[in-house]
Amino acid sequence: MPNKFTNHIISINDELYNYLNDVNYGMNKPQFHHLTTIIDGLINLDGTKSLLKVSEHILTAKSSSSIYRFLSHSKWDDSLIDRNRINYLNLHFNKLIKPKSVGFLVIDDTVNPKTQAKKMQGLSYNHCHTEGKTLWSHCVVTSNFVAGDMSIPLNYKPYLNEENCKKHNKTFMGKTDIALDFISSFEKPTNCDKIYCLVDSWYTSEKLIEGSLLKGFNLIGALKSNRKISPLGITMQIKEFAKYINPATLDVVTIEGTEYRVYRYEGKVSKFENATALICYEVDGDTFKDPVYLMSTDVELSNETIIKYYLKRWSIETNYKYLKTHLGFDQYKVQGILSIERYFLLTFLAINFLEIYRLHHLKELQTIGDTIKSVKSLAAKELVHFIYEQAKNNVPIELILDELKLAS
Repeated sequence: MPNKFTNHIISINDELYNYLNDVNYGMNKPQFHHLTTIIDGLINLDGTKSLLKVSEHILTAKSSSSIYRFLSHSKWDDSLIDRNRINYLNLHFNKLIKPKSVGFLVIDDTVNPKTQAKKMQGLSYNHCHTEGKTLWSHCVVTSNFVAGDMSIPLNYKPYLNEENCKKHNKTFMGKTDIALDFISSFEKPTNCDKIYCLVDSWYTSEKLIEGSLLKGFNLIGALKSNRKISPLGITMQIKEFAKYINPATLDVVTIEGTEYRVYRYEGKVSKFENATALICYEVDGDTFKDPVYLMSTDVELSNETIIKYYLKRWSIETNYKYLKTHLGFDQYKVQGILSIERYFLLTFLAINFLEIYRLHHLKELQTIGDTIKSVKSLAAKELVHFIYEQAKNNVPIELILDELKLAS
């Protein structure tokens, strides 16, 4: 386990500083200082993240009370910084994506449990897929953009139920409405020939399908088992139709070493008049797992391509893991809605930097986890250089310890 000494950060990485300076607009120097030190801490500190920990271990950080005030009361335009973040990403998309690429806009939501919190604003009961139950929590709808080697969290918005919206004077938006807003606002990178929206069964709806097609995108999504299809003109739930299928007689599709048996249907799916629906059985030894139902509005795609594309939806789950395990996305203790939304912005700024940094060092860095290790290594080397220079200049040990916040 890292000790108190090695967990200290002497200064911010130059590339991180330049990135934050590029997305900054309108912040004064003290505000920008808080922004850089918090994000520096989220990336570099080990273990549980907290603003108190940032104030103690980032040597340039102000007091924890000052950092809390920066998030809760300081007058800076977080929505403008967020727009600058998106614009910055759009510029890099055009540089990093190869011509004629296929891009994927993945949309999902995640739950940040706060079961012990009483005064924190915006909490409600939300279903947690990982735990299979409803938890007292914040729910955040997000989008993730995938193209080639890139997988980058793009949009985020806390979902607030109607009661919380009335309490905090906000306009209510359902999860589907938030997802539709993400699709409507997405700018297709110039090097992408096609964009596919990827969603799980909760988001596969007429509203999102129409919204995607209106933008010139296709949608590939999972289907709930009660969605209706009309084989041979007979309308029935897809799960009922699946009862008549023997998986052993179906076409074989192999993707990345996993074998599937697939039944293909083309025609009306629920209220959508013309789509492809797949009934997919993953081969499990000598048996088959329960079927998964997929839908594609692009009827020209092969069975293999539909499954292959849909599996890219997993990228958003991977980035949820990095956000929560490495960047403290669910570890905040701030109480106000404004502070919480600003904290989410800071974590997205952090993970966006890490992914862009990784893409510029692809030969050495395969994952965001690799990138975090690389950035931490640079911080450790900076600390060693600092101590070496201080000792070489005969600076008393007491002053060095004081500078490193280790005097007490």
